[in-house]
Amino acid sequence: MRIPSVLSGIISRILRGKASKEELQQFNSWYGKGIDSAWHIHDYKKRNKAQVESEMLQNIQRATRAQLPRVAPKQEFAIWKIAAGLALLVGIGFVAIRSVQSTVPETVEINYLAFENSKGMIKKVRLPDGSIVSLFHDTNIQVAENFSQNRLVKLSGEAFFEVKRDTLHPFRVESANLTTEVLGTSFLIKNLVNQAELIAVKTGQVKVSDQVDSVFMLTPNLRLDYSDQVGSVSSMPENDPLFAWTKDVIVFDTTSMAEMIKTLEDWYGVKITHNLTVANSCEISGTYEKQSLENLLQLIQYSIPMSYHIDGKNVTLSFKNCP
Repeated sequence: MRIPSVLSGIISRILRGKASKEELQQFNSWYGKGIDSAWHIHDYKKRNKAQVESEMLQNIQRATRAQLPRVAPKQEFAIWKIAAGLALLVGIGFVAIRSVQSTVPETVEINYLAFENSKGMIKKVRLPDGSIVSLFHDTNIQVAENFSQNRLVKLSGEAFFEVKRDTLHPFRVESANLTTEVLGTSFLIKNLVNQAELIAVKTGQVKVSDQVDSVFMLTPNLRLDYSDQVGSVSSMPENDPLFAWTKDVIVFDTTSMAEMIKTLEDWYGVKITHNLTVANSCEISGTYEKQSLENLLQLIQYSIPMSYHIDGKNVTLSFKNCP
C-alpha cells in the first residue's frame, strides 16, 4: 500500500508532537477504516507480519516515546503501528534498491599465479589451456588463477607466446602500456624498462590496443614499436632475428663488444670481467646455434682479437682493438 503524501506528513508531525487536533482526527478517521487489510509484507527473514510489526513497534517506541503527544492508548498504538508501516515501506524500498544495484557487475579481484625466469636459461611455461609461453632472461609473468575462464597474462620482460585457439575465451597480455588480444596465434612481446615496447607477430592475427584508444591489427611478419603513446607498424623479414632466441640461437648483427658481453652474461648466467675501453671499435656479426659458452668464445676468437678464461661462473675477457 502506498500511503498518501498528506497522511505521511500528518504521521511525521504526530511523531514529532507537532500535529494539530484536526490532523489527529484525520489520522484516526483514516486508521479506523482498516489499514490492516491493505498491508502486504514480504520479509527477507521470512518473519510473518505480526513479528515484523512487533519488532518495529518496539524500536519506534524506544526512539519516540519522549516526543509523542499525550493521546489515548489506542491512538498511541495506532500511531506507532503506522510508523512501523512507514519504516517497513522504507526498509522494503532499501532492499529493492540493493536488489537492483546487485545486478550491476561488481569489480572482481583477480588472483594471479607468478612465473619467473632469471638469467642463464630460457624457461617454458605450459598454461592450463595448453598455450606455451617462453620466458627470456629476467622475465616474469602473472597468470589469472581462473585461467580457463579468464585467459589473462601480465608481462614484465620479453616472452614468446604460442596460444591455443579458443574463440570463446580471448587470450590477453597486459604489458606496460599495451593490451594484446588474440584467439590463437604466435607472437613476441618485449616490454623492457626505459625501452619502447615491441610486439612482433609470427603467425595468426593480433589486436593491440593502448590506453588512449588506439588499435593496431598485426598479421604475420609485422611488428609494432610503441613509445610515448605513439605506435609504428613495420614489416619484418620472414626469419627475423627477433625470434632467434626462441630456438636457442644467438644472433649478433654488427654488435659492439659491450652489447656482446651483456648478451653472454644473460645467456649463460655468468659474470664477465674485461679490459674493454670506449676506444674499442670491434663489432661482431654471426649466428650461433645451441653452443656452449666455451665453444662460442672459441668461435668469436676467429672474428675478434681477444682471449678468455673461464672459472665456473666467472669469465675473464681480454680484448685488443680491432684493426
